[in-house]
Amino acid sequence: MGRYVIPYFEGEDERLGELAGNAAAARVARNVTTDHGRLASAAGLADYIAEAAPGGAESLYVFCETGEDGVRTEYVLTGAADGVRVWRDGQWQLLFAGTAGGWGFLSYKKGADSILIFGNGVDEVQVWDGQAESSAKLEGVPAKGKFFALHYERVWMCGDAENPDRLYYSRMLNPNDWTGDAVTPETGGGFVDLPTFDGGVITNLYSVGGDLCILKSTTAMLLYGTSPDNYQVTRMSGEMGTIAGRTAAVYGQTGYFVTAHGIGVQSGTTISLLDDRKLPRLFDGDYCEEPDCGEGLSPHFGACAAGICFRERLWFALPLGQERKNSVVLEYDLARETYMLHDFGGAVGFARAGQMREKLLVLGADGVVRALGGGAPAPGQWRTPWLDFGSSEEKVARGIVLYGRIESEGDAACVAVTVESDRGKKVRRLCTRDAVGAEKNRYFRRGFRLGGRRFRIDICAEAGTRFCFTGGMELLTEEFR
Repeated sequence: MGRYVIPYFEGEDERLGELAGNAAAARVARNVTTDHGRLASAAGLADYIAEAAPGGAESLYVFCETGEDGVRTEYVLTGAADGVRVWRDGQWQLLFAGTAGGWGFLSYKKGADSILIFGNGVDEVQVWDGQAESSAKLEGVPAKGKFFALHYERVWMCGDAENPDRLYYSRMLNPNDWTGDAVTPETGGGFVDLPTFDGGVITNLYSVGGDLCILKSTTAMLLYGTSPDNYQVTRMSGEMGTIAGRTAAVYGQTGYFVTAHGIGVQSGTTISLLDDRKLPRLFDGDYCEEPDCGEGLSPHFGACAAGICFRERLWFALPLGQERKNSVVLEYDLARETYMLHDFGGAVGFARAGQMREKLLVLGADGVVRALGGGAPAPGQWRTPWLDFGSSEEKVARGIVLYGRIESEGDAACVAVTVESDRGKKVRRLCTRDAVGAEKNRYFRRGFRLGGRRFRIDICAEAGTRFCFTGGMELLTEEFR
């Protein structure tokens, strides 16, 4: 009897079709992880603030304020169409009653005080010190911005509905003064107009590698220089922008964001797509042959998609099909260059929290703020491509072998392994009968007889089942007789 060994597990990769490619690279990888080559259930979400934020919360931010005694306090804020709220004293409190959503936030250190600046491009820009019952108008600001960034000791702002192509900057170390200085212009404030004459408007901005990247819906620009007397703006090569500015995330010297055709990468003055193209089902509208299959990125993603970089991974909440609300979370491991998809209950926003920013917070469509880690895992799935073992001849699969553990909390838990061929399929269940959970790895072997020319393996875990297969996978085979 022969053995076909898949020694380790990888993420999702559909570049080379259903039959070709690496057997370890999944055609479907959902609610699982493949860290260190192991296949395991992905971490679930646990309530961080169980009381739902009212008002249809659509954005999430964590503001940190350090008192005179050095004690650090975190405040979780949500933005909605009716204003901005903060979780304080065990309840959601309204900081500012607004007239529109699309809030942007920026933490700033003014002298010894930490302040929060926020706006939506329609209402007056607000400031909050972490102590007052409500926010106040940011004095001196010349416009109504909603995108903010820090760059060379200045606050930068854009997104004013009345001046969508204008980028404003404050004086050095003073977010309350945005005026110019005729005597010493290098210390003054001002603005830069960035029209592109193609209908594109600014969708976000961020500081990266000593420069300021300005994303537009159709292109992107880079502003470099340290003061107004030497600011220069260049249009990035690549002719690519994004309508989903809230997906912008920075790691190291590189910016990332979601476009209609994949993940955009900004490095220096160049913007391009990630060159792996591993997810045509999501980013290529021609990949799915079935009409209205609903697996591709929705054309309405610009209004709801969100992103963040957390622990060397990009996390993007995205809508599928024709949806106008996010339904899936795409995880991209920057170090391993692997993709996973997760069901996070319609995530609408992300934020980092904790002393070392070690927690990832997720704002759900229900207004509840949850933290990654803990909670019951969602149903997991990992599927191989079709495997012909290097030959189109008939062959027989006689069994499946996995090594690892399956854990349960209370009731017995099971993982279903389906081996499918062009002639049929066999399903075998791997279960633990220990009511308090199995802590040790064990050897799982299930036999069957299934003929065919090609095979694929589908591993599916039930909701609430934790599993970890550490030793790869074997398919036992023999010649067809």
